[in-house]
Amino acid sequence: MSFSASFNPALPSGAAPPASAGLESGDDYEILVMEACSALSDAGGSRFHIGGFGSDEWPLDFAYDLSAFMEQLPSLLESMRERREVEVDLSSQGIERTLTFSSSEDLVMIHCESRTDWVPNSERESIA
Repeated sequence: MSFSASFNPALPSGAAPPASAGLESGDDYEILVMEACSALSDAGGSRFHIGGFGSDEWPLDFAYDLSAFMEQLPSLLESMRERREVEVDLSSQGIERTLTFSSSEDLVMIHCESRTDWVPNSERESIA
């Protein structure tokens, strides 16, 4: 399986999606992400998935790993738009992986480094 990451929030059927939260200029993005991920975890039913490098489903802790990923997402997106290399560090116990993203023409190359006994099936993957 190639690399994939997704988040599917739980919404009761027929419920309207929640209104977007407004950010004030002094709000700390990382704090807001941690609070939101904790609230989503407490509410239950949402799903956060990362897979790839020979493992279809990484053993993630919803609140902690989703927060860590979301805190780094703006930098990842900006770097990919500017075709710069960027690392995403998933440091929770049991995962302990660093993903390095770099652009190459129309592909994004991803290198996975494990800091545990888990060994990626392939250390490198590419996605369009």
